[in-house]
Amino acid sequence: MAFTRFLQHHCDYGSQGRYDRRDVMSTAPTLERAPIEAFPREPVTNDPLLTRIPLEYEAEFYPYNFPARIRSNSPVILQAAEVSWGTYKKRFDTPPLDIRLLVSESSSPGRLEPPVFRSQGHLLSIVGDYENFASLDLRSGFSFGWVTANTAANTEYLRQCILDVMIYPLIEIRHLLTVHAACVMFQGKGILLAGDSGAGKSSLAYACARRNWTYVSDDASAFVRAADRPIIIGHPQKFRFREPVGELFPEFRGLKSSIRAYGKPTIEIRTQALDGFQTADQSPVDRIVFLNRRDYQGGSPSLQAVSPEEIWKRFSFSVWVVQMPEFQERLAAVEGLLGIPAYEMLYGDLDCAVDLLESLARGN
Repeated sequence: MAFTRFLQHHCDYGSQGRYDRRDVMSTAPTLERAPIEAFPREPVTNDPLLTRIPLEYEAEFYPYNFPARIRSNSPVILQAAEVSWGTYKKRFDTPPLDIRLLVSESSSPGRLEPPVFRSQGHLLSIVGDYENFASLDLRSGFSFGWVTANTAANTEYLRQCILDVMIYPLIEIRHLLTVHAACVMFQGKGILLAGDSGAGKSSLAYACARRNWTYVSDDASAFVRAADRPIIIGHPQKFRFREPVGELFPEFRGLKSSIRAYGKPTIEIRTQALDGFQTADQSPVDRIVFLNRRDYQGGSPSLQAVSPEEIWKRFSFSVWVVQMPEFQERLAAVEGLLGIPAYEMLYGDLDCAVDLLESLARGN
């Protein structure tokens, strides 16, 4: 209001005691104008939004094999990106995403709780608190955010709760359909291991990998929507487990979990640290298996056919909603899975489950 009144007071023209620009110009003395070269070129800086902080650290990474340009005022951000995506290679020749994550000089304690996600239209916000947050423009492929130095020093939190989720939604909206499923291959046949949280996707995928299967992805599998047939774009660089994994696999006893973006305590294991594991960064989808440990009553594991209607019901629910046309495009991509043979597997023992999956892959 004050600014509006200022304009009204100083910019009204005409009669009734107000300025008339023509009167002023007709009576004002003629002044020589200094040449424009005589004025300083650099304006006085007024930057309350901190838009001009130099982003001196820059590198390109390839999450899901798509290019993403990451810029920051701190090398810590690029170091975290290297942990997440340093082994990924560029496969898709698309314009790079524009990702900017800055580190403040605040001495506030590092953020420990997972952030809150909200979206309207083509915008998505990630809010930890007023010092740790990010904003994403899903339409343009741009995101920026701020974190404190202590938050940035916690590499696992920085990656899983801030940096990763500044990038994955942008790729998902533009290029992918992601479903809640692990992916493994046996003798060239790709099998999706689908199921709700806690169904055992990662544990069963790891059990398969220990039996010389090829590991492609754990609890999330992404398809390129533009592909002629469903092909998984894998992320075989890591497994993610719940803390009781040490009870299933003795080699992981004593490992402790760290918080993930969605509030699930998780143990992350890098596959490069595991001897003799076969990995691949893509796979066809020849079978879909929905895992069910909850209703298992003992005995040998069993398979029961799942209808296309049930596939649609289970997978379409996992497509997170945005108010953009791409939501419908991603739903339409689910239809590409409906013609793939699908089963529900009731199981308990991991080794017996792997035996049954091998038989399924062979076509027995």
